[in-house]
Amino acid sequence: MLFNSIPYFILFLLTYILYWNVEQKFRKSILITSSILFYAYFSFPFLFHFLAVILINYGFSEWIFKRKQLGKSNRWVIVGIVLLNVINLGFFKYFYFVTGTLYSLFGDESIKSFAQSWNIFLPLAISFYTFQIIAIQIDIDRGILKERVKFQDYFLFILFFPQLIAGPIMRSDNFIPQIDHPEIDDDRMKKGLFLILGGLFKKVVIAENIAPIIAPIYLEPDKYDSFSLFFSTMAFATQVYCDFSGYTDIARGSANLLGYEIPENFKGPFLAQSYRDLWSRWHITLSSWLRDYLYIPLGGNQGSVFRSNLNMFITMCLGGLWHGANWAFVGWGAYLGAFLWIERSIYLFRGKKKILPDSLPGVWWIRFLFVYFTFSFSGIFFRSAARGDEAMPTVWAVFKGILTFRDSGDTLDRSDELPLLILLGLFFNWLQYSDWMYEKCKPYQNYLLPFLSVILFLLLGIFGDGGQDFIYFQF
Repeated sequence: MLFNSIPYFILFLLTYILYWNVEQKFRKSILITSSILFYAYFSFPFLFHFLAVILINYGFSEWIFKRKQLGKSNRWVIVGIVLLNVINLGFFKYFYFVTGTLYSLFGDESIKSFAQSWNIFLPLAISFYTFQIIAIQIDIDRGILKERVKFQDYFLFILFFPQLIAGPIMRSDNFIPQIDHPEIDDDRMKKGLFLILGGLFKKVVIAENIAPIIAPIYLEPDKYDSFSLFFSTMAFATQVYCDFSGYTDIARGSANLLGYEIPENFKGPFLAQSYRDLWSRWHITLSSWLRDYLYIPLGGNQGSVFRSNLNMFITMCLGGLWHGANWAFVGWGAYLGAFLWIERSIYLFRGKKKILPDSLPGVWWIRFLFVYFTFSFSGIFFRSAARGDEAMPTVWAVFKGILTFRDSGDTLDRSDELPLLILLGLFFNWLQYSDWMYEKCKPYQNYLLPFLSVILFLLLGIFGDGGQDFIYFQF
């Protein structure tokens, strides 16, 4: 059920009307029911698997809480629960990746035959809900959640349909206290509607128009000139940003209309001044999850500089692998981890002095362009992963085509449209990066909202085909 589809509009509208016309004690049941219908629309058989996972983990949560009250250590209990959830994720998501890697290493036909004897499909949202489930178990053990989580609250925290499929990854101590106290007023409603309109524009007008233009590049990268390869790389970074931040905006806007706040996932990441700054702005909820539940348990920065950087590099590689079962995703994490390592090492080596002082003319633009271009190049790994076994050769072919500055080869059809779409993506980055536009427009919200709604629906009719999934649905 895509956010830019009629079924979602009908489901949300019915939920909204019922939700605000019943007493609070019935609202949670309405949201859980809508969330179940939302997931069942994607995959009815996997709905039972999903509900079973939540139910089993709720039982574990109760056990952890009781043991904690008795003063017993939950260390090995947590380890076991995390392993069970990782095994569940690993079986569905990494079975073919592991068997394929083993076959490549050893060439044993029995491994290939064993893999082919299975028919495994990836359950929707398994990566996102696994992370939320692991987080809530650890939060209970750490004492972040001081009171027992009620059955309905636990289910709603995992199931909440606006963010169910692709996040943002919510924190239990942020969302669960809101469940019994939804708040709605004119400002929150307007904010929610503006978020939904902006998210739809980013998804349908920008992301869905970039996708078909650049698709041929990754089928035959050797066929195209460096100009086409370069602009396709920049455009894909824009596509991912507009697609995923668009999803987040619609999710946040939908939650606002239901009286809740869920976390922002993007804050103008393409305008970041360093890689450290970038990861405080790009996929923020995943970055903070990896920091709190992986990087810090690995040791964080509580050791030598080398050990701290190694912990960060391992975290980035595993974060890449979380995105998908392909070595290209690991390469994506390693590529970004390497830039973080270099940046952190230089920072420490120079005694926390900046290589480019703020007083230097044009320094903001230098930092912005460096981070923007190098980060956009990481998308080559990300996009090439769709080629399966041909992913890494595709990565090499695209990098080679760009860096050799070849002028021979075909020019991509409609490549002249890409600069405008990239600039639109940067404009939305600026809107997130600075509150200036929001503050200036706030007094005119009552006039802007209907005007922008009409404009957007006209654009949806012109550009939208409603046929493309959000990119992060595959994770």
